[in-house]
Amino acid sequence: MRAPGRVARHAASSPDARSRRRRHLAGAVVTAAVGAGALAGCSGADDDTLPGRSRPIFEHNWPDPSELAMGPAAFAPPDAGEAFFETSSGVRAYIVPAATADPLVRLTAALPLGRLHEAEGEAGASALLTRLLTTRGSTGLTRPLSLRLAELGTSLTAVETLDVTHISLHVLPEDWHAGLELLVALVRDPDLDAASIRAYRTGPGYSMPMAGIGGDGFRPKVELERRVHGYPLAPPDPGTTVSPNAVAALASRSLAADRVVFGVGGPVARDEAESLLEAATRGWAASGQPGTVPPAIEPAAAPASRRFHGVDVPSLEGWIAIGRAIGAVPDSDRAALAVLRFILAERLNIAAREMRGLANRDDFEIPVTGSGTGLLLVRTGGRPEAVGPLVRFSLDELERMHDPDEPVTEAEVARAKGWLVDAVWRRSLELPTTASETLAVEHVRRGGTDHLMGWPEAVGAVTVEDVEAIAREYLDPSDFVTVVAGPLERIRAARHPRWPVALDDLEAELSGSQS
Repeated sequence: MRAPGRVARHAASSPDARSRRRRHLAGAVVTAAVGAGALAGCSGADDDTLPGRSRPIFEHNWPDPSELAMGPAAFAPPDAGEAFFETSSGVRAYIVPAATADPLVRLTAALPLGRLHEAEGEAGASALLTRLLTTRGSTGLTRPLSLRLAELGTSLTAVETLDVTHISLHVLPEDWHAGLELLVALVRDPDLDAASIRAYRTGPGYSMPMAGIGGDGFRPKVELERRVHGYPLAPPDPGTTVSPNAVAALASRSLAADRVVFGVGGPVARDEAESLLEAATRGWAASGQPGTVPPAIEPAAAPASRRFHGVDVPSLEGWIAIGRAIGAVPDSDRAALAVLRFILAERLNIAAREMRGLANRDDFEIPVTGSGTGLLLVRTGGRPEAVGPLVRFSLDELERMHDPDEPVTEAEVARAKGWLVDAVWRRSLELPTTASETLAVEHVRRGGTDHLMGWPEAVGAVTVEDVEAIAREYLDPSDFVTVVAGPLERIRAARHPRWPVALDDLEAELSGSQS
């Protein structure tokens, strides 16, 4: 049941919020008109268009996908039950042979490993354990892991999230036996070198100081996580040490036979894959404990004075994260929240990129964890003069989701459903190489594949009213915190010629210190 207090609080504040938004938009329109007149005077153009574009600003009239003539698309997902295999030691696997001659085989080990699985005293252990798995390999290796991978012509790819880590490699069809044996060995018997563990110190949490807006290494996202909640939503503080006992304890839980799920996809013979998995996992000890669901984040509302944070970083551009932490999301809300995610992302990109040319991307993300807990996040960035407008118009789009004069439309919901099912879901299961990984990760994350295979039906049942209710529940703009990282002095001084929104004014507004 949704908390009535949250909806009532938003309803009480929404008239003022809409009024502020309309004042900002009105100012933006006037500024745009003045700027456009100046540009037209210089170039001789008769219409109000952005440089290098043919569509006038504030106009977005792409055809709806339903208006396009497209051929039939036949697709049948793999049968998860048929792909499932369990060894005598309790190790699970999803084997998806390729019907055609695929050039590669993908091998995956999905693990219940991430910050949400860390017990007290284990902060930083999941990232360190992943590093040990992918650099030192197993204790049984007679040659360095890097040399063994080079002999197979491959490398390990690790994807780490709050509740699941999966490690994958691609090999040629003639090498899949050796590749699977290697993957099983490094997960079953990892080299937990005590000297390497004692020398380890946690890093800053972001991969590069300023490197675009993609991935968990996006610095404003990490800075935002630290400010809205801290660990375990955010990485541990830089310089944190991890004890060998903490790594061993986490490994005993996350790498037990009844916890790991493998994926094997591509041109393989199923009976050979089953035989190899059975032989390679024989005698692997189970955890001896029932599986547990990792705890959800317990978000706390940010005080008004802490809703804006600037991080001074040398850079040519400024980068932005706007978000809030959420706890567990009920299953009944998952599909509608995913539809909302697409609609808001579409609106953000239309407002920031298509209509105003402020950024290459203005996106909205939702957590991918099994419980749904994590960070709701708007991420974008642009040149110093675009940062203020990007924050302004991104916040305006959050408010617009509640505006009764601009409701969610049936067309928006239909586009979102098509993207979620015919693009994202289908792409994750279309090829044996991706399907095997998707099924393995899903099994670790949710204990099975029922949620995944029932996703199209759940998405298809979402209505406009469902999306509007979810927006009221999760998108109260007063709960969102803004982080701007970049050359703050230049950003504060810069003004966009069309939309001269000042960062200082935004900071005053968000911190409640506006006169």
